[in-house]
Amino acid sequence: MSKWKFAITLLITSFFVGLFLVISIKPEPLRDALIFFPIDPNATFEEATSRIQFQTMEDEDEYTLDWTVKSVLNQDAYLRQDVSLLFEDGYLKDTLSSWQENTSTIQMEKDVKSDDSGHYRVVTFHHAELHYPNDEIKSAQKLSFDQLYVIDSPLTPLHAFRIPQTEEEKESKRILDYILKQQQDYDWDSLFEYYNLPQDNYLRIPLTDLVLYEEKPIPGLTQEKTAQFLGGLWEGLYKNYVLGITKQDGTTVSPVGSTVPVILVPKTPDHFFVLFRTSDGEPVQLLQTLQN
Repeated sequence: MSKWKFAITLLITSFFVGLFLVISIKPEPLRDALIFFPIDPNATFEEATSRIQFQTMEDEDEYTLDWTVKSVLNQDAYLRQDVSLLFEDGYLKDTLSSWQENTSTIQMEKDVKSDDSGHYRVVTFHHAELHYPNDEIKSAQKLSFDQLYVIDSPLTPLHAFRIPQTEEEKESKRILDYILKQQQDYDWDSLFEYYNLPQDNYLRIPLTDLVLYEEKPIPGLTQEKTAQFLGGLWEGLYKNYVLGITKQDGTTVSPVGSTVPVILVPKTPDHFFVLFRTSDGEPVQLLQTLQN
């Protein structure tokens, strides 16, 4: 075969290979974004649960927690996304997230190893993106929450509970809650001072308490505006917290080990601040505005 024939054959082959790749490889949906759209009144979650359970003991001090998340929409959605955050004693221990196309259901599970006594809280944002004719896009959303106390005491075997039943469990819960409250109040006070924010002008809502505002509005907002706020908040948290935290020097770090974000609601809620610290203690401030 002459050099010209070889070159022409190679060119034709390359063209068809390239054409095949263009046709067969379809672009995937954007995974690094969770986007809030107007709420769809016809799309509701039939099930939305988060669960953290004491599973096994590795030895006298170490144990495994079983972390499960499930959500079921009343219809298939163009895109389903669930984002779950596990906090231990006020610090992010791990994240769990999933996205699925053209489905109603998401299920996730993860084993988490830990040790010593601890107060575990899971908060999950369940989200659906629904597409309609004429490029109309709407959302459905739901929050779920769970918590677990694990007690490692020299006086009793390692055990766990959600609601204390015995006097000893009640006392263990009281001590863990007190330590966490003191720790968070001190840290939030220092963040207010760092960012020069007047404390009397803002209501503090830790991220782990957000589930309380699904059925009642945030002070100063209607229930509709509260839903808009929650959707926009999680859109921002997913981008600026879950996927990585951008530090002051421009580097990006994992959110694991960072503090529970606290949402600051002003008396006139047209904007909100979100404050937290990275795992190495650097303060971070996010701003969210609420559109009319």
